[in-house]
Amino acid sequence: MLNRSLILGLLLTAPFLQAQSSFAPSAPLDIPLVLSGTFAELRGNHFHGGIDIKTQGRSGLRIGAVADGYVSRVAVSPYGYGNALYVRHPEGYTTVYGHLNAFYPELEQWVEDQLRDRSKNDGNLYPSPEQFKITRGQLVAFSGNTGGSFGPHLHFEIRDTKTEEPLNPLEFGIEVKDTRKPDMRGLKWTAQDFNTTGSFKPGDTISAEKTVGIDLFTTDKQDLANNNNGVYAIEASVEGKNFFTANYRRINFSTSRFINAHINYDLYCTQGVRYTRLYELENNPLALTTTYEVAEPAFRASKGWITVAEDSVIKVDVKIKDFEGNANAFSFYVKGTKRPMKGMLDRTVLPWDMAHSLTMGPIHFTIPAGALYNTTYDFLMGAKGNGQYVIGGGYVPLQTYMTLKWTLDSTQIPGVGWFLWEANHKGKKSAVTGARDGDVMTFKTRSTGTYELDQDLKKPEVSLLKATTYARSNSAFREIRLRAADDKTGVDRYSARIDGDFARIDFDYKNEMLKVIVPKEIPAGSHNLRVVVIDGVGNTTIEEYTITL
Repeated sequence: MLNRSLILGLLLTAPFLQAQSSFAPSAPLDIPLVLSGTFAELRGNHFHGGIDIKTQGRSGLRIGAVADGYVSRVAVSPYGYGNALYVRHPEGYTTVYGHLNAFYPELEQWVEDQLRDRSKNDGNLYPSPEQFKITRGQLVAFSGNTGGSFGPHLHFEIRDTKTEEPLNPLEFGIEVKDTRKPDMRGLKWTAQDFNTTGSFKPGDTISAEKTVGIDLFTTDKQDLANNNNGVYAIEASVEGKNFFTANYRRINFSTSRFINAHINYDLYCTQGVRYTRLYELENNPLALTTTYEVAEPAFRASKGWITVAEDSVIKVDVKIKDFEGNANAFSFYVKGTKRPMKGMLDRTVLPWDMAHSLTMGPIHFTIPAGALYNTTYDFLMGAKGNGQYVIGGGYVPLQTYMTLKWTLDSTQIPGVGWFLWEANHKGKKSAVTGARDGDVMTFKTRSTGTYELDQDLKKPEVSLLKATTYARSNSAFREIRLRAADDKTGVDRYSARIDGDFARIDFDYKNEMLKVIVPKEIPAGSHNLRVVVIDGVGNTTIEEYTITL
């Protein structure tokens, strides 16, 4: 007899697979597909929206359209997907190609013309459906390493055009050789009050005096690479009855940051690995997990949390699967033990569904309702000395921004260039810039950490690498390269003019490089190049050079 989770899965899956059957994309690269990242893989503050395809350590591979359609959007950015191409298909899907070196020649020329006409270095462009018709297999771009990529690869997505939700490309027939089962790399139990936790192994018996949840560290490998990727599904049952499932088949960008509820964030901070929670926190709208209520005389499972009656022992089964159906299954046991009587302790409690407004020294900070993923106990807060203040310490993730208002003292008021250093749980610092109104600086951040006020009084450093042009990879354009660096608040804005006319800059922040793209119509000879670079607090550097084309 089919269990209820299987029936539900069949009902939800059938219409989706039927809609997919009319769309059969080909591979975007003419090489064996080897993945460095899988769909919905657990990443920093988000689920991965596609698959990352290795490009043999090289940039410049030819990318072919996977099906007929038209170019619906082109994105150019120093961050995120970098240069990205969006192709809309008549079957109701949109494919996305990210971290590109360049677009195919006709499209590249149009992109450069459009951005230059708008005097913009980057942005989103939306050609009409008639402008750039695409046929299956047609060259549409060249692979690269632009944006937030830290190694050459192609980021590839298939989205539901109507909802903009990314879908798992492997479900459309994109083939990746995989005969290896997922790895189970770690198991933890967590008490529902989050005061205690422990490690265990398959076959062990957990003695639980409280309601507990299970945390699972798992990864998967495909045949042609040994890098650790994400899995496709997780199922958990207690005494043969399903109480938790996770199916990584589609994600929603608006809830992707709730990965910090899906993983055990405390374990991530302390151990640097992402354990998946087989239970739900209070503030969790993710559609990729489902929990089932199971109530028996000896135990109860609710929202994934397991409570076992005293002296009863129950069996828990967990199965981890990849897309090809390779599975790793294991079991363990939970024994209910006597619950000791304990007095109530005074603790700092921040309910997740309430707004919180707190003051500490010169800082007044507010956390909006819903910003926390669950009711937080023992919220770290206090002065460390030397002008440093702890707010959450980096151990408490936030879904939305909190606001910090920092009142300057009498010695600070005359100063300029104020910003915050925000240190995470490992002490790694990042600059947070804000706005000033009289003696109050206002900052917004979606992290918690340790905060320290500082000044940035130094202009960005700008230098010309050489006065002649470089070739742009996979492009008919040429470029002038400059180094641009700032030691505190970073390069924030930049612009360039050649002989007084706007010239677009391609900013490679990973290499602290500005690439000024030279318009084709500028004649050979000597020309004036004027570059303006501004950091996060407004310090400005202006340089002029004579360049030779």
